[in-house]
Amino acid sequence: MSRTRHSFLGLLLFTTIIFSAAVVTAHGQTKSPADTTLELKAALVLTPEFCATKTKKGSFVSGKETFEIGKAACTDLEPALQTVFSSLTRVAAVPPPEEVQVVLQPKFSDVDATKTLGAFSDREMVVLLEWTVTDRSGKTIWIETVQGSAKHHMGNAFTHNKNLKLIVEDSVRDAAEQSASKMSSSPELRKLTQSAPRPSLPPEK
Repeated sequence: MSRTRHSFLGLLLFTTIIFSAAVVTAHGQTKSPADTTLELKAALVLTPEFCATKTKKGSFVSGKETFEIGKAACTDLEPALQTVFSSLTRVAAVPPPEEVQVVLQPKFSDVDATKTLGAFSDREMVVLLEWTVTDRSGKTIWIETVQGSAKHHMGNAFTHNKNLKLIVEDSVRDAAEQSASKMSSSPELRKLTQSAPRPSLPPEK
C-alpha cells in the first residue's frame, strides 16, 4: 500500500513538473504586441539640417560645450527603427505620398546636461526627441516626445572631449531605442496596420 502511494505521489509530481515546464515554454514563446513588426512601409526623414543639429550649453564662467546631437541621431535612428517596421527607408526629404504608408519626422525639442566639479564624478545628459508621424494623406496620426539619457564622468582637461562625445552618443542612442519601443507599441500605428490594404493574390490557374 505504501509503495502504491509513493508511486502515485511520484507520478503526480512528475506530471506537475512537465505541466509547469510546458507553461513556461509557451509563455516564453508568446509575443507581446510590442514584439511584433508593424507591417507598414515607412520613410524616416533625416534632413541635412537635422543631422547637422548642434546645441551649445554653458556660459563664460562655467564653460561652453557643444553637443553634436544631430550627427549621433542620424547614426542611431535608422538601425533602431529597422526592427519596428516591415520596410523602412531613410530619406532626406518627405517623399511623395504614393511611395510610403507612414512618414517619420524627428525633431530635437530640448537638450540639457549637468556639470560636476570632479573629473571622475558622473554627469547626466537628457535628450528630448519629438516625433511626428503622418500617413500618406499627410494627416498626423502620432505625436510623441521621447526622452533619452546617459551618464559619464565629467573628465579632466585631457579626457573631457572624449567623455562629452560618449555622453552625447549614449543619450541619443537611448532616445533612439525608446523611440523604437514607443512606436512598436503605439495603438495608433497598430491600428493603421489593420486598415492597410493587403496585397492581392494572383488568380489560380
